[in-house]
Amino acid sequence: MASGHPVDARGRTLPRPGWPDDRQAPGDLELVRRFCNSINRENGAERFLHAGTFDAWLAEEGLAAARPTAADIAKVVAVRETLHRLVVANATGVDDADAWRRLADLLGSVPIEFVADGPSLTTAPSGAGVDVLLARIGLAITAALGDGTWSRLKACRNCHWVVYDPSRNRSSRWCSMSACGARHNAREYRRRQAGR
Repeated sequence: MASGHPVDARGRTLPRPGWPDDRQAPGDLELVRRFCNSINRENGAERFLHAGTFDAWLAEEGLAAARPTAADIAKVVAVRETLHRLVVANATGVDDADAWRRLADLLGSVPIEFVADGPSLTTAPSGAGVDVLLARIGLAITAALGDGTWSRLKACRNCHWVVYDPSRNRSSRWCSMSACGARHNAREYRRRQAGR
């Protein structure tokens, strides 16, 4: 762990789920981003290897332990992988209707309740265990679709790390200019030099 980054149970490097700090999403959409970043797609490092590592991630996020079964972990990973398809679609501009249907199927049985909130009505997660997390994720996505922020949640075109695109024209392509953006620019420079 000399790099200062955490590692998974197999010793593979995992950046902090909220990195980079300047690409965090607003409100509850940040939980969705951090959930998507529970895996390092470049080296396979995984925060959800088993119940203990999943509950450790929940604790890091300030959430209650879920004590998930193997089937719960499989469902959580399936939701995360479906969300990955959707944030890739946001980055490429190519809609993935099948991923939306899959996400609806995965979240369809998650309990949500209606709660009186002063002179209005709101929704909140219900149930226990992983259902609470999955309900929060579903509600955050629904809210982001409603306020227009969902399309700004994107996968980096190089490493697939999920970031929030704060640019006015929604044209960001990289997790960070100091990481994948710099790698891309260096590759392009070498390509141009080789072509001379």
